Amino acid sequence: MKNTDEQRESISLKNYLYALQQRNLVYNHDFRYFSNRNINGNVTDYGIPDGWQYQDPGQNGTIGFDNTTMQCVIKKSGGNELMEFKQALHEFPRWEQALRGKTVSAQIIMSAGKSGDVTVSLSDGINTSSVTRSGNQSMTFDIQLQTDPAATGLILSLTTTVPYMTLNIDYATANLGHIPLRNLPCMVQGIIGERKQYIATETPPAEELSLCNGLKELDGNYTRLRSVIGDKFGINSTNGNPYLINMGGYFSRAWDNGSGIDPDAGDRTKTGQGNRSGDHVSSSEKDIFLKHDHGLKFSLDKQILTGDKGAATVINTTTTSKTNPQSEGKETRPINIAELYTIKWA
Repeated sequence: MKNTDEQRESISLKNYLYALQQRNLVYNHDFRYFSNRNINGNVTDYGIPDGWQYQDPGQNGTIGFDNTTMQCVIKKSGGNELMEFKQALHEFPRWEQALRGKTVSAQIIMSAGKSGDVTVSLSDGINTSSVTRSGNQSMTFDIQLQTDPAATGLILSLTTTVPYMTLNIDYATANLGHIPLRNLPCMVQGIIGERKQYIATETPPAEELSLCNGLKELDGNYTRLRSVIGDKFGINSTNGNPYLINMGGYFSRAWDNGSGIDPDAGDRTKTGQGNRSGDHVSSSEKDIFLKHDHGLKFSLDKQILTGDKGAATVINTTTTSKTNPQSEGKETRPINIAELYTIKWA
């Protein structure tokens, strides 16, 4: 029979090999994606990292990124309100089959700027597993949850109520099994918010949403895409859900970004119920004709008088130049092929 140490090594090896076959459930685990980053001169407002949700109801709380340490930096507000930084890990197709009844392990490595409790939790909507540590030092949070067979989701969250607490987060990772591994490929293959196009199908893949089927709201099942879209295309004033853009029938144009190739970039308008106008991504332009001239063909020497009178010319100024009836249409367009446009959500 194997001794206790050999049994432990065997179990540890099996757990490690199992974890190696999994995928990282955390999107943007090292905070490389900030789609809503805004650069104004030498000042960069990073906004909230893609995929994550951040809430601090107190005064003067901030979140951003330190480009030197490559850490997400959260500065808690001065009050005792709960600051929450979280991500919905279950937002991918058929997550129920993949996660329900399974063991999930997560790890967050970070440091805190002062003493005070910081809590990391995994919750499946029925059960919650939490670890709380005191700040003012580097901290590693390792946490496991045996998800319920009837789980309604899976949320990884970091919370604190300590006034003016500064949290510098290196990374966050989670995967199936008993060992959290940082370098696993992500469950999301590609970049959330990426637009794709298809020429042989009118049905989007399960990880993508159609941009050609009218106005669509992003409800609570699409929080990671919502973090990228924001209110660029409008918000439902009743429930606060942001809208997806409807690109049905539109042509795309590269963002001018001050190049001057689009001479009317400054006059671009909002798309749908959105809020972006001017020279910005997601703005739109109406169709228009470039100012130009049409040549007219007529005879200058048509004889209208006879006898001893010279030739005269008559031009009917009441008529207009028209296109050939065979080329008339309802719009001006290049030769084209219709494609399905989609946007990635998982």
